[in-house]
Formats: sequence, C-alpha cells, structure tokens
Amino acid sequence: MTQALNPTFFGKVVPLAGLRKPPSTSRITRLVWPTYERLRDGRYLIERWMENRCCNRVQVGSSTVCVVDDYGSLVAVEDRGRAWR
Repeated sequence: MTQALNPTFFGKVVPLAGLRKPPSTSRITRLVWPTYERLRDGRYLIERWMENRCCNRVQVGSSTVCVVDDYGSLVAVEDRGRAWR
C-alpha cells in the first residue's frame, strides 16, 4: 500500500481514482432544510432554515403559505417575504 492511500497518513479512508466519497452525515453539508407548520385555517407555512457557523438557526429566503390541492400536492398561494427577526 502506498503512503497516499494509507488511512493512518490521512486519518480517514481516501477513495481511489474514479470512486466517490461516501455521503457525509454532517449538518454542515445539509445547509438548508424546510419546516412545515399547519396554520389554523388549514394552510401550511413553509420556512427554510440553516445553521450558521455558531450553530444558531437562521431563516433563509421567504416564508411561503401553501394549500393542498386535489392531488395532495402543496400549491403556493402567498409569499410573506423575508422574516427579519
């Protein structure tokens, strides 16, 4: 085994040429995730969040209000703009 592929040299297993890295489970690589909140009138409020470097949740983008159509899909009916909290 060469020095470049030795896991003790890099501290982790390095994929060979042409192979992909395994998917990361780190929260940093999954930057944005949505939250769905059901409102009292039956609509859904969708907000998108991410964590900054200090691991604080911050909202990114706008808040979208959706309704469920006849086929069970969410359809946007209102865009509430960016939340500045």
